[in-house]
Amino acid sequence: MFCYQCEQTAKGTGCTIAGVCGKTADVANLQDLLVYKLRELSQLVIEGQKAGVRDEKIGVFTAEALFVTLTNVNFDPEAIATYIRKTAEMHGQTAQAAKCQS
Repeated sequence: MFCYQCEQTAKGTGCTIAGVCGKTADVANLQDLLVYKLRELSQLVIEGQKAGVRDEKIGVFTAEALFVTLTNVNFDPEAIATYIRKTAEMHGQTAQAAKCQS
């Protein structure tokens, strides 16, 4: 495990065995994946806006999903996986909408 997501990281360099906060390696990996997928969605939204596609729900969802990755907010792997699936769903919908606008 390597987690560098919070101010509690061991010796300020990142937790390498288990999270000082109690986070497991699986949860750290899911949180990292969620952030990655949200970045991907954000890039698509920027491109979609150029084609006239706008969806305010994505901004609200992104803020909510990012909050899940904060220290001690949510260490439930299934809840984080649900956010990852929803992010992928929004990505697909946004991509489809952008294609229809082109």
